[in-house]
Amino acid sequence: MVKPKVIFLFLLSLILVIKGQDYSIINLNNKYTFYPDSTSETFCRKLQFYFLVQIIEPNASPIGTLGSDNVNCYQVNGNTTSSIFSCSPTLNLNFSNYSSTFIVNGYSSKGSIEIKYECKGYDIKIEIIQEVTWNTVFKYSSIVKLDGLSDSTSISGIGYVNNYNFKDTYEFMSLGNSYFRILYYENYFLQNFTNLSIWEISFNNSGTIMTISTPYNITKFKNSNIQEEIVDLIQIPGDGQAILNRFYNFGSVIKFRSTSSLQRPINPLFGNMTYIGYLTFNQHINDFNLYKQTDHSTFQGIPITTNYTYQNLPPLKNVTKFTNVDNSSSSMSLFTFQLSSSDLNSTYDFQYYAYSLYQFQDPADFQVFPFGFSSGNNLNYNMTVSVPTRGFSSQSTTQFLICDQYLAQCPTLEVTPSFIIGNNNRTYLKSFETIYVNNFYYLVRFTIANIYGSDFLGDFGIHESLVSGDIKDGVFEILYDAVKFIPTSNDIKNLPTIQLPSVDHLKDITNISYMFNDVNITDKTVENIIYFSFNNIDKYKNLPIGFTLIDPRTLQDIEFTPQYKTLYNIILKSVYIFAIWDEQNSRFYIKFKIPANTSPGVLDWMLVFNRDNYIFNTQLPDECQLRLISTKFDNYGPIVTNIIKYPNSNSTTVIGWLFTIEDEINGFKDGYVTIKGSIDGSIYNITLTSSDMVIGSGNKWKGDYLISIPYLLNDCVSQNYSIHYAVFTDTFGNRNKYYKIRSEYGLNEWMILMGFTLEYSEESTGNPFINFLKDTPAVLQVSTLNVCSKIDLTPPVLISFNASKSSIDVGSLDRSITFNFHSQDLEGLKDDQFPIIYITDSNSKIYQITSSIVSSNLTDIKYTCTMEVPIGFSHPYGFLISVYGFINRGGSYSGFSGSQLKELGFSWFVETKSFSVSQPIITGSSGIGNNGGDLWLYGRGFKNIYDAILSNIIETYSPSMTVLSESAILIKNVKPSNNSINIYLSNTIQPTIQSNTFIIDPKIFYFNYSATPPPTETPSPTETSTSTPLPSTSNKPQSCIGNPVCGGSNQGYCKENVGCICYSPFIGLDCTSKIMAIPQPKPNENKPTTVIEFSNNNYDNYQTTSNISIIAIREVNSVTGEQVKIHYIDKWYYNNISSTISNYQSTILNNNISTTINATLEWFENKSNITFANQELIMNPSTIKYTVELSSYKFSNQLNNLQVIIEAQIQSNENNICSGKEFGDTTTDNSNYIKLQVSSNSIYGRFLKRGIVDGKTVTITNELLDSKLNSISKENNIQSYIGIEIGQYQTSVIIDPDFSLLLDNRIADSYSPNSICSTPSSLKSPTKGLLIGIIIGASLFFIALVIIIGKIIFKKSIEVRIIHVDKDSYNDVWIVGCRFCKIRLLIIFDDGILLEIEEESMEDSVGVFQ
Repeated sequence: MVKPKVIFLFLLSLILVIKGQDYSIINLNNKYTFYPDSTSETFCRKLQFYFLVQIIEPNASPIGTLGSDNVNCYQVNGNTTSSIFSCSPTLNLNFSNYSSTFIVNGYSSKGSIEIKYECKGYDIKIEIIQEVTWNTVFKYSSIVKLDGLSDSTSISGIGYVNNYNFKDTYEFMSLGNSYFRILYYENYFLQNFTNLSIWEISFNNSGTIMTISTPYNITKFKNSNIQEEIVDLIQIPGDGQAILNRFYNFGSVIKFRSTSSLQRPINPLFGNMTYIGYLTFNQHINDFNLYKQTDHSTFQGIPITTNYTYQNLPPLKNVTKFTNVDNSSSSMSLFTFQLSSSDLNSTYDFQYYAYSLYQFQDPADFQVFPFGFSSGNNLNYNMTVSVPTRGFSSQSTTQFLICDQYLAQCPTLEVTPSFIIGNNNRTYLKSFETIYVNNFYYLVRFTIANIYGSDFLGDFGIHESLVSGDIKDGVFEILYDAVKFIPTSNDIKNLPTIQLPSVDHLKDITNISYMFNDVNITDKTVENIIYFSFNNIDKYKNLPIGFTLIDPRTLQDIEFTPQYKTLYNIILKSVYIFAIWDEQNSRFYIKFKIPANTSPGVLDWMLVFNRDNYIFNTQLPDECQLRLISTKFDNYGPIVTNIIKYPNSNSTTVIGWLFTIEDEINGFKDGYVTIKGSIDGSIYNITLTSSDMVIGSGNKWKGDYLISIPYLLNDCVSQNYSIHYAVFTDTFGNRNKYYKIRSEYGLNEWMILMGFTLEYSEESTGNPFINFLKDTPAVLQVSTLNVCSKIDLTPPVLISFNASKSSIDVGSLDRSITFNFHSQDLEGLKDDQFPIIYITDSNSKIYQITSSIVSSNLTDIKYTCTMEVPIGFSHPYGFLISVYGFINRGGSYSGFSGSQLKELGFSWFVETKSFSVSQPIITGSSGIGNNGGDLWLYGRGFKNIYDAILSNIIETYSPSMTVLSESAILIKNVKPSNNSINIYLSNTIQPTIQSNTFIIDPKIFYFNYSATPPPTETPSPTETSTSTPLPSTSNKPQSCIGNPVCGGSNQGYCKENVGCICYSPFIGLDCTSKIMAIPQPKPNENKPTTVIEFSNNNYDNYQTTSNISIIAIREVNSVTGEQVKIHYIDKWYYNNISSTISNYQSTILNNNISTTINATLEWFENKSNITFANQELIMNPSTIKYTVELSSYKFSNQLNNLQVIIEAQIQSNENNICSGKEFGDTTTDNSNYIKLQVSSNSIYGRFLKRGIVDGKTVTITNELLDSKLNSISKENNIQSYIGIEIGQYQTSVIIDPDFSLLLDNRIADSYSPNSICSTPSSLKSPTKGLLIGIIIGASLFFIALVIIIGKIIFKKSIEVRIIHVDKDSYNDVWIVGCRFCKIRLLIIFDDGILLEIEEESMEDSVGVFQ
């Protein structure tokens, strides 16, 4: 790709110069024709002209104003000798040759200029590019081209029709080049159901109504033969009641099953096509309807009612406080604010607060407890926060805000700086350029100067990006994603984007296919490849093309919110896989993984070209779709179906809950629960795994789990403990989440994605407590006993606090700093709470780390923690330290701001003047697969790097590289590896210059897919398993042959009614052939052919060559066996999957239907076990397996079958020898075999008698076709054709033969089967000594390495604490324990009663409770 370079240049266009008596007016414009901003407007309002006015006579008066009789102008910038003016006229539509005269100071004689301009309407031509389609992201949408309309123009709908506001039921989204996507809301569909075949919308084009009529083909979405039925409809809670507020947004849901195949905005959950939908809160709407379609033009509505109550919580106060900058220390200036609960008008319930320096208009930094809380408790607290500052400002005051979640009510701290720098605080952009790196990444390099130093350039924080100079005059480099980076009003202008050439990518895309189609994803993740190309391919070769799945499972991973106006939710959060250009086959390919048990049917995906241009699979024809098969669809995480709260009447010393967790398809894997105390703010994070299940309570599909916090008799505070956050995940990654309050759990990232609209993306459908919506959060709250009469108001104190470094080089490799501190409370400290260290820079950016306990007793605890300071953090001003979160046993907490640490004489700041900009540091990389390739490294300090050293468990090496800049390096030809790769950079001239070691985990692809489902685990009680009988393919009993029989006792043995059973590496009916270990043959890049050449070690002039190829597809009459037609395969597309796997694709055209042949060749260097078509097979060493898949084939009639023809051949340049051929049944694996032998070398092929047809295992036959296809038969060259025959099928076929090379103990002679010899007499004695033969193996047939998923084995823990028993059968309980240990046993009975016993075990590893 050409590397685009953008330089900021100003005022380049000097079109016309008019000189007056004293002034010159220079016209800086090149545009004089304008258009309305909206199609409905009848005027042009964003006209803008720029003029440069200069004094041309030394004695002229200073420049005053520029203007005209009908245009207002204002000065942009300038001085007493020259100024730039901007003039903005407003012009009515269709005014042409309009003119204005611009003069200086009102005197035309002093200089004037006249310009002419016009305002034109839009001449729009409508072209339908894509009919109405449906996908998960946009729901219903279409694409049109409005030729003549600019992309930035707003399109105005016509408003009300038949008393319905259609204007609010659709939206236009610009795609560039006059293409627009029309998004149809659900209400449009419901209002338009009487004419579903054509979807019409109209818009106003300067007074003319234009209508867009888009076809809608309902048969693409619905099986018209099946009437839609909604069954098992339930509402949770049943009465639709819910209490909501600004923090809690879990309202009512509906759940039902449907018989329809129509896709809809309500997404399915799991196998029996259960759907779920959220009834959102609207203060004007309580009544909803669930619509089902009864035919092509009729809907039936099912009424659903909600009864929501919304709580308006009191906002924060709009108070203002004043403070001055503290300059008492020469090391750092800071200011401090103090607020109390009365100032904020709020008790604290773990809501988040936003902290922002108003002068910079930064994105707010969101923090929750314990940050800022210096003393008190959640009912009555004080907050103290210190912020470092440079002490000066361009404004008389600086505002620091602490706001509620709406950023509306903000107590304000006004800070008076030490001195004001006025207008001298200007940042000068001295140079600016962008360089394309790879994928969607650009490198921005710029030089800026500011006498006081710079912190930001637009949205870019630049301290960490300094590569030379200093922050007052330095060069900076920033890597940014041109697709995911969304500019704001403060950004640098004219940042480049991925530019598409003048093409129509939707029309140009062609030849879409997949390595595997009709893929069975039941209980397994499947690796696949998509292939595609374009017309006008030269315009696409160098474009970055991103790929991402948008199936329900993948969308859940990126926390996609299904709203029309949140496409950027996908654009920003998707992890893209980028297309690789295959020059040899003239196409792109992308490797990806299909999630297990995701939605069956068509798999949704998208190709992304830039932020505004993408292709969804639903925009493409049926033959371009990837189809999935799954009998266990699951898009839903585990849920809690029963809750027992403790303490209760049966237990007084356990605080928590007993949850019954269910996941009926995938099973529960793990979970995470956060519990918080209502008074003292204590936090408990609990991790659950399947091994934490109460013993005897169930299995992974349904089991009981005890979630509890430590019970402390000496805790002197009565308070509630509530679950604030919970996430439960199943064995394939589906998860459900609950938030009591959206707080620290990804809040900053969430706010940025939502564009500060502060709308909740969470709702009830993904709530693991969905069965308790009416009672949540009450059911998730437990209370302690009233132990004390009052709260201890004396907070914990800080005895010592020390940072290991007072200064740090924020550009060095060692940026770690350790904090050691000691706290005390005479009433007792909670030793299960861990204070948090915060570091803050002068722009209020905050980083944190949680401490750990070194030692403790009842009153004193010593803590430590070590953090790595971010690169360039707060350079050169230093950063402030604070610590919060000390909690005593009496209900009070404390924390210490930077100013408080300073007053106490403790470490309170760290100096950051040093910044080693030349130190190489690797911070990130592009992705790489296990097949190796090129790798980009990102970081800093790369200019003086000469070597990259890579190592894995096998070797260490230094590949070639290209240094693009200080921040990007291209490592070329990284070697294949299935293991982690360690990489560091060095300077061989200066060995002390060396980077950090960066670890890269390659993305692993094996492509060992088999359509056969893996073994099934024990199903849940609600799951019913059925088995499909396998075809009977047993071979007939055979006699044991050979002399000695079966090659002797070292080579095999005889099994009655079976035949010879050979020991590896021997093979054959008599175990006299030996599999040869040979080097892996080099893949043929033109066709799926394996060629092995072998030279005789005793006679160098003699050479043996073997060859295996797929040559044709043959249609035959199943009754007569006659050939109907044959399709020879000449052109193949090659793709190197890994060092041992090669893939080939070809297409044949039959009866105007394309059939794809997909052949995968896999080399087995060592002995391996595989499964294909429900049959376990042994792959011998030096074996090559051919896996062949056929897509659907158009048979000429219903009596015909299909044959895949494989050619096998072996030849030698030796004379006076014999050849032989065998074809028959194997003894042990229900297969046919063919053996072709010349002299003592043989090629051996195994052909299974079963295949996978339309996803089912069926019997197939193998036929020797030598007589029909005229094979070669000579004494030193023997050839065979084998036809693998399949009956009629619908979608796909997979077959799986394999081949090996053999060395025979007996040289082929005239007594060999089907022998051909040159001279019979010469064959009675050995030919020229012992020959070492090699047999070549090439395998044909469709790939089917079946991933066998082993059963998950649940191991009982040695330490038993919780047991579930039947109350009626309760007797002695024997458990594994430890000798002389006190064991506390919690026994949970069926009715929830919890019994607690403590015993001391007296025997090794045995404890008994009676």
